[in-house]
Amino acid sequence: MSGIDNLQAVAQGNVTDADANSAAEYSSLPLLHLSSGREAVLAYFENTWALTEQLFSALASDKAFYVRPYHKTRHPLVFYYAHPVCFYVNKLLVSNLIDTPVNQEFELLFETGVDEMNWDDLHEGEQDVWPSLSEVRAYRRQVYDLVRNIIKTHPSLDEPITQSSPAWSLAMGFEHERIHLETSSVLIRELPLEYVKHPDQWPEWLSEPMDQNHEPQEGRDFPVNALIDVDTGTVTLGKPAQWPSFGWDNEYGSDSREVNSFRASKHLISNGEFHRFVKAGGYEQRKYWSESGWGWRQFRNVKWPTFWVQDGPAGSHRFKLRTTFAEIPMQWSWPAVVNFYEAKAYCAWLSELDDAKLPYRLLQESEHLAIRDSSLGKAGVEQSANSYVVELDYVMQAEQSAAINHNLRWGSESAVDALPANSKGFHDSFGNVWQWCEDPFHPLPEFEIHPYYTDFSTPCFDGEHQMILGGSFISTGDEASIWSRFHFRPHFFQHAGFRVVQDTTAAAKKGDKYDTDEVVNQYLLFHFGSVSEQRDDELASSIEFPSVQNLITRTVELLNEHSTNSQKVLDLGCAVGRASFELARSFEHVIGLDYSDAFIDAAETLRINKQLGYSRWDTGRYRTDLVANIENQLATDHIDFVQGDAANLDAVPLLQSDQAFDAVLLSNLLCRLSNPQDCLAQFVDSDRYLRTGGILVIASPNTWMEEYTSQDNFLDGASSEATLQAIGGHLPGFELLHQEDLPFMIREHRRKYEYIVSQVSVWRKT
Repeated sequence: MSGIDNLQAVAQGNVTDADANSAAEYSSLPLLHLSSGREAVLAYFENTWALTEQLFSALASDKAFYVRPYHKTRHPLVFYYAHPVCFYVNKLLVSNLIDTPVNQEFELLFETGVDEMNWDDLHEGEQDVWPSLSEVRAYRRQVYDLVRNIIKTHPSLDEPITQSSPAWSLAMGFEHERIHLETSSVLIRELPLEYVKHPDQWPEWLSEPMDQNHEPQEGRDFPVNALIDVDTGTVTLGKPAQWPSFGWDNEYGSDSREVNSFRASKHLISNGEFHRFVKAGGYEQRKYWSESGWGWRQFRNVKWPTFWVQDGPAGSHRFKLRTTFAEIPMQWSWPAVVNFYEAKAYCAWLSELDDAKLPYRLLQESEHLAIRDSSLGKAGVEQSANSYVVELDYVMQAEQSAAINHNLRWGSESAVDALPANSKGFHDSFGNVWQWCEDPFHPLPEFEIHPYYTDFSTPCFDGEHQMILGGSFISTGDEASIWSRFHFRPHFFQHAGFRVVQDTTAAAKKGDKYDTDEVVNQYLLFHFGSVSEQRDDELASSIEFPSVQNLITRTVELLNEHSTNSQKVLDLGCAVGRASFELARSFEHVIGLDYSDAFIDAAETLRINKQLGYSRWDTGRYRTDLVANIENQLATDHIDFVQGDAANLDAVPLLQSDQAFDAVLLSNLLCRLSNPQDCLAQFVDSDRYLRTGGILVIASPNTWMEEYTSQDNFLDGASSEATLQAIGGHLPGFELLHQEDLPFMIREHRRKYEYIVSQVSVWRKT
């Protein structure tokens, strides 16, 4: 029986035990060294193909290939069985290694996967579009033979493979298939158990599963997770162009980032730790979740992680664990496999539980580099012409000495302390499960699209994809490389978990998300930029810029003018904090609240450090580095910044006190709320948040849009006066003291400004 016959027979369950053992006893080879020659390329291709067949042999019947995922946001597995194969053909065509399709109908049908925009972007289309499994297997055989023949005979394989070589498309196909090895394993993990069986010769456990225990104890069933301090330093990112392994376009480029001191958990967050969050009702409490995260949680009605299986009556908090192929006793010491929303909610809960002055968050990309072994800092250093120490990339070593659960060395995630810590004291800086990061997916400086795959990364530089780093147990090849940079939508499930981080300084985070989050940069300029920084001096010499007041200082001036008390003030929708800092000059206690974590991070950084670097977009690829400054003599220890929902103040622990606010500022917020009436009602229904006699200042451009607010909830009118009456209609017991129209501008780049006229009103609670 030939190699391909053997492999596909294993997948169909039609071989004897002896045949199965000879065909299916595969483990992942090291990542292909592109200078290792034709035979090594062939071996790597056959190993890649074998791993896919080995994984799909876990499907217990042909029917299992056609079962829709429960969430309906992905295709059935038959698609992922054929998709990597058609990818080979399409990329071989693009690179001119072949000149005709193999099966053009299949190459169109199986070309594009699903990257749903949201958790409710369901795919309800017809399910009879998929061909029979026998047709798919025949197609796979054709492509297998085609690729083997190209590798054996094409002259481009006579030389080392480079990014400019047609054979780069082959390496691209290998690594693309290995990506889908992992994503398909997650889909198998989501299938009902009746459709799954354990594959023959799958790698063993690293840590043998423990017996069932429904009352986990820290230190016994899962390790105590201490925080380790990491000093300030500098890290460099970017895979050298001449590194002799395949890389995706987003890995290349060059960046140097300053990392401020922080502390991070030595272990990934374990199931045992996450169980405390579940047991405390973390999934039931809105205050821990972002708006989109809460929307996902409600839509799916989730109450615990997706791979936990209820093992008792509701409320008993008894669970088993679903692995890729089986249901086993809950392993409290294994990492919690969750999505980004769940990881962020856990951080918010833990911050409240520990009464943490420095809130917990996820790693940033630069911090993930900072917790890696120190020796890896030498990986990008050229030793001689086009020569690097490739042994530093563990996945390229035939005999791996590093303690990493990746490259399918073991068949599952494992206890978070199963392997030794690295030189800095951190366990699983690579492997076990991916680690969610704070950073949205973004390119490195000098990023270039590779012509063989023009839309691999760029569609995902959209702020809607979160970075994951470090790889998992089933990450093989480039995915397990030290250079890999991957991403998924925040509601998506991968073999991914997280560790928690606390800032120990809040210095300017140059090179992290403040460089990639254009909204934060734009607001830092709007809040703190000088007149000359916000306009363009060259253009100002030839044209007259509109003269506008400063919205922030004017609203603060109105609040100070009308407020009779100056003990406590609330800045709702504080953004990056300028109004809060101005109010700190006259009020004894200032609280700034915003829904955006990024805005609150920036404001808190400014509060502690009195400065924050940011980037102003000038034009095209040209930018100017600027610094937002707070006066050194301004006291800021009486300011608190907090993330929260302006329409649900009850969910913000910091706001729960016996002392109501003397004044509240709502600036450019009202028309971005889904229920603006609910926000205003909080100040009407009682004196809990705004005392009698207190002042409410509302500044709103009245940009009512169904994208944010349903028409039934618009507080607008045919005229400015009618709009003011609509707002006043939801403020019974309030007296209108003042109203004015206040123009202001927000700069996007040197030739584009947004000119806005805010309707400002001042109300007193009688």
